[in-house]
Amino acid sequence: MRRVSVLLVLLAAVLMVVPAHAKDPVKLKMVTFLPKGDVNMTAWMAFIEDVNNKAKGDLEIVFTGGPEAIPGFKQFEALRNGVVDVIYGCESYYGREVSGAAYTHLTRLDPIKERQTGYYEFRKEMLKKHNIYYLGRAEFGVWFQIFTNKAVKRPQELKGQKIRVSGTYEPFVKKLGAVPVTIPGGEIYTALERGTIDGYAWSALGNVQSGWAEVCKYILEPRIYEMNIEALFNLKSWEKLSPDLQKLLTDCMIENEKKSVKVMNDISEKEFADMQKKGMKVIKFSPKDTKWYIDTAYEAGWEEVIKQDPALGSQLRKMLTP
Repeated sequence: MRRVSVLLVLLAAVLMVVPAHAKDPVKLKMVTFLPKGDVNMTAWMAFIEDVNNKAKGDLEIVFTGGPEAIPGFKQFEALRNGVVDVIYGCESYYGREVSGAAYTHLTRLDPIKERQTGYYEFRKEMLKKHNIYYLGRAEFGVWFQIFTNKAVKRPQELKGQKIRVSGTYEPFVKKLGAVPVTIPGGEIYTALERGTIDGYAWSALGNVQSGWAEVCKYILEPRIYEMNIEALFNLKSWEKLSPDLQKLLTDCMIENEKKSVKVMNDISEKEFADMQKKGMKVIKFSPKDTKWYIDTAYEAGWEEVIKQDPALGSQLRKMLTP
């Protein structure tokens, strides 16, 4: 009996020192619309690392692949159906399913202002209807431009050029009189090389890494729009998390939003300089044409959103335009 009592005491002592997080961690499967090493992933991967470190074993967001695992245009549906728990998503890929048209790139507010004005809660409720929880804007501070192999002196001269687009830029490219061509980002290099397209619209990031600076000559200087990438969770996966883990994720995202504007803007400026070092030349328009170009970009974007849903589109425009 004495031996049994001693064993029980020892067992109790062992159990007392087992850490609270010895239970299996909550693992959330994540996919991204860009490959893991893409420069546009910088702020997002920093967020994932921050969350996994601060969760101390209770939660792990597991990267399961990029577009090679699930094509970018199908990731939103995979998230909605619970095939994955988290996506790092580009709203231009699924905006039509949510509000009738892509629009988040048209914002004139940074992510923190979007939270302060009530837009964040508005977006969250909008996505809940699709079984998705909106955590926030994973990075900000990156702009978009048009790149072309045919020099122009005025933006009106882009008429007739074949420009690769996604939903982000299609209305604007049409408004310019250019011909929108929808192809995946991975096909841009070959399309430029073969002359299938004259140019492409893209963010300031990823051009050098993708090799496009080798096969494209010009950068149109007017900078338009804002990065339209979001952190999205399957709603059921989110609701299964404890309040503490939900708070951890929310706090880490807000911290990411505050940091990412400067971080991503600095990276973008460096790439803008690197593209020129690779031989790309910047085309600057006159002040009058620059204003026309920028005004046309935003007008075309909002026209498309309002056309799809007049009431919602008008409401969003007021919320996102100071």
